Amino acid sequence: MRLRDRTKFATYKRRGKWAELVFITAAQGSGFNVAKPWGDSAQYDVALEQDGRFVRVQVKSTGATVEGRYVCQLHGFGNRLYTAKELDYFACYVVPVDVCYIFPVTRLLGMDAVGLTPHRKGYQYERYMGVWWFLTLHHFRRGRRTRVPSEERRFSSMGRLTRRIVERLEGWDR
Repeated sequence: MRLRDRTKFATYKRRGKWAELVFITAAQGSGFNVAKPWGDSAQYDVALEQDGRFVRVQVKSTGATVEGRYVCQLHGFGNRLYTAKELDYFACYVVPVDVCYIFPVTRLLGMDAVGLTPHRKGYQYERYMGVWWFLTLHHFRRGRRTRVPSEERRFSSMGRLTRRIVERLEGWDR
């Protein structure tokens, strides 16, 4: 299957694997211990650990726009939707603008796609853009209250690091 967007990836699977690596690099740089399941049998792409607490993350990527929104598909192989028993978070990486959204799985349950508009202020999903600290929350379903960390404990987006990596990769073609 060929990509229709303007990236340098031959297939969606290759872009997805690259997005996972970008996410893993940013998560490691944000202080998480990262575990990648062996093979393709787990329902999540990455497990993150911090302070003895693990979260399961499904990494998705997009470059396709429809009516001014980047459309990120949220289903697995065979169009099967994920459940809250399988994942804790979705990380949706918008490749052309180098932005990552972190969604609690419960926010997107039952949806097979989400439309993201990082270029618009005040839109529906803006609060999930670049919020790495969401991955450190203790949620009610896990038996603890959610606490928002102070400004100095919040993690920044992966923007600058990813841009440097992409610039180096583009330099290899010359």
